[in-house]
Amino acid sequence: MPPRNAPTSPTASPSIVFADNDPLVLEAISELLRSKGYDVHAVEDGLAAWELIREVRPTYVILDVVMPRLDGSQVCWLMRQDPTLRETPIIVFSSLGAQDFRHFPSLSADAYVAKGEFAAAFQHLLAALAHLQAKGRVDLAGGIFGYDATRPREIVAEMLLELRRYQSLLSALGPGTLELDTDGRILRTSTGACEILGRRETQVLGESVTALCSPRDHATLQQLLCELATATRPERCRAVVRFGERDVPIQLCSLMGDGRCTGVLLIMESAGTPDVAASVPRCDNTAHSAGGTKGAGPIAGSPEAPRTQP
Repeated sequence: MPPRNAPTSPTASPSIVFADNDPLVLEAISELLRSKGYDVHAVEDGLAAWELIREVRPTYVILDVVMPRLDGSQVCWLMRQDPTLRETPIIVFSSLGAQDFRHFPSLSADAYVAKGEFAAAFQHLLAALAHLQAKGRVDLAGGIFGYDATRPREIVAEMLLELRRYQSLLSALGPGTLELDTDGRILRTSTGACEILGRRETQVLGESVTALCSPRDHATLQQLLCELATATRPERCRAVVRFGERDVPIQLCSLMGDGRCTGVLLIMESAGTPDVAASVPRCDNTAHSAGGTKGAGPIAGSPEAPRTQP
């Protein structure tokens, strides 16, 4: 059966959302696909891909697996949870060896294409697209292209092991944990955090955490995130933020790489309690480093600044 989102007009170009964090691959393959008549929307990370997929409703999606923000398996999972997107054919275009896909149990693609030399990889992509156009999503056995010429890459295996360790660490930090990008958008979430927020995972991934808290805490939380995003060393701050009907104590920790903040970890220290007394400070902001602990200055809702009104 043809893809659900296939264009009905004979003159309409099939649309593709293509996500790959390698700019050279992204540009070269996108141009080659356009030369074959495809309408290509190219992005460099998984979160941008997910946002674009919801906006464009493409005929096909081509995803790298290991990408910033959201990886390809997360994008696959989100698409399969959405009734309007779950039948969209997905092609995984990756340098991972076939044996590495076990690290991504949510990867539910319809065709798998190995990266390699551009000309060969592009021909394999065209073959995968032709296969999906002819067979639809029902024949995965014929949807594997180019893996007979690939060899396991030790560096990729090591990277995947580190990813698994990181995901395990994230789960161990507490029942209510969110990983945010430097703009405060949610990239990963624990089950406990979804319960505290009162939303499903598909409803929070990609959303700004400030949009999920009480309006009275928007400015406080946004300022804390801005301070951490510009940090040049590991820093941490605490606050009490209202989610739904509960005031939840949280910690915000900067995630550092190459001397700059690459993201923020938000840890909900408990499920919170309803109707916390007004005398409880809404924020107690501190920054921790190897040299000790220091105050981060007055912010909205802290003892040194005017309280944000509900």
